[in-house]
Amino acid sequence: MTFDVHPAGWRAGRRVVLPDEMRAADARAIDGLGVPGLALMENAGRQVADALRARVAAPARVAVFVGAGNNGGDGSVSARHLLGLGYAPVIVLCAPREKVRGDAQVMLDAAEAAGVPVHDVEGGWPVADACIDALLGTGARGDVRGVMATAIAWMNASPAPVIAVDVPSGLCGVTGRVLGLAVQATETVTFVCARLGHWLQQGPALTGHLRVVDIGLPVAALAGLPDRRVLGEADLALAFAPRPLDAHKGTFGHVLVVAGSPGRTGAARLAVEAAQRAGAGLVTVALPAAAHPLLAPALCEAMYLDAFAGEDAAAAAAALAAEAGTRDAVVLGPGMLTSAFAGAVLADLLPRLAGPVVLDADALNHLAADPERLRAVPGAVITPHPGEAARLLGTSTAAVQADRPGAAAALAARTGAVTVLKGAHTLVASPAGTLAICPAGNPGMATAGMGDVLAGVIGALLARGLAPTVAAEAGVYWHARAGDRARALRSESALIARDVIDALAEVERSWHCPV
Repeated sequence: MTFDVHPAGWRAGRRVVLPDEMRAADARAIDGLGVPGLALMENAGRQVADALRARVAAPARVAVFVGAGNNGGDGSVSARHLLGLGYAPVIVLCAPREKVRGDAQVMLDAAEAAGVPVHDVEGGWPVADACIDALLGTGARGDVRGVMATAIAWMNASPAPVIAVDVPSGLCGVTGRVLGLAVQATETVTFVCARLGHWLQQGPALTGHLRVVDIGLPVAALAGLPDRRVLGEADLALAFAPRPLDAHKGTFGHVLVVAGSPGRTGAARLAVEAAQRAGAGLVTVALPAAAHPLLAPALCEAMYLDAFAGEDAAAAAAALAAEAGTRDAVVLGPGMLTSAFAGAVLADLLPRLAGPVVLDADALNHLAADPERLRAVPGAVITPHPGEAARLLGTSTAAVQADRPGAAAALAARTGAVTVLKGAHTLVASPAGTLAICPAGNPGMATAGMGDVLAGVIGALLARGLAPTVAAEAGVYWHARAGDRARALRSESALIARDVIDALAEVERSWHCPV
């Protein structure tokens, strides 16, 4: 799914809300702030017409599918505007006329008075060069049936582009689940804020291009809503801040990467190289001595430390803790030993860590039996994929995927750590209750080593002094943007983790600080 905000840079447009929260904000604007509901509907419909005009030139034939609610009212407004712009719209009313009431009735009557033909589905389906889906929006309750389902099926079978109003009809605006049948939109125009369902489950595939538009709702109407947002260019500002002229390698932090084991040295290499490319001044890699000769030729800028030596877990943990105490951040887990001995070392090490740490991969698996242990680690960031998140929560991967925001929030609350739940549109949840959604990334990144790269990037940003939530959000967005850049340079099928490391610099080179 692609995503933009109109006008560009409009900050409220990056917020994410639930449908009921948006309805409450509308009510505050109308009842408490004196904004006429008809004015909001007029602005919404005009924005939908503008979106269609950007895709299809007049005098195209436009079928506007309208339901009885306010979503249908927005569609009626768009039809009236399109008529004035030289298009040939027709409103297909998919609800009994007597059920259209309030502002929606006013706008339907106005469109008809202006000359827009209005007929019900018994009049047959129109010939159309483009469609507007203004059937249900977020008003769907239960599976879609009857006339609505027939209209959705017709739009999906048509080769004409479909502009959905607010949310594709049949898509749950809360969960992103399909309610029996849903519109496959070419573009979705949503108002003021994205809905959570746009970003979850089937939402991205059905939404098409998501355009968030301003309709004149006062920002004050959004006061008190939960802190959910979509990541953007501004989140990279601290990661890409200019370096002072008198800087030295110590200025940008020293990362200790505890990773790798015989047969799994690639994970350590990827995490180390990513930390270096993400701007860390120094990187030390701690892994079993037997693996040092395998990595040394490839990682000539890194330093090495023997880890997990001997059979005394307490002594091994003490040695790692002493090393970590002199470093600015720790990355713990990629390709790490999965033995009981490694688990004992980790259990002894965690309470000794005093600085920020990224825990990934096998470090998380060792914690699965008692994730609350992380509360003893200040500044922790965890980066589970859905399977690891399920083990930490004591549930199934399917349950995590069914409610990704809930799972991320539950992990952050349980562990006290900033939680990066990886996957399509990675989520960053903080113990303070914030949620950030990454709009970037692509299926080509579903390959070995991507998580190791992400852990290294976040570790470098922590070592450079960014706060855990800021580092996690910036690291996730930078990593995903690099994945998209690597896909453009290679291809989706040919993408590998090292391509993303190479593309980190390309993202920084092309970045422009938002005004």
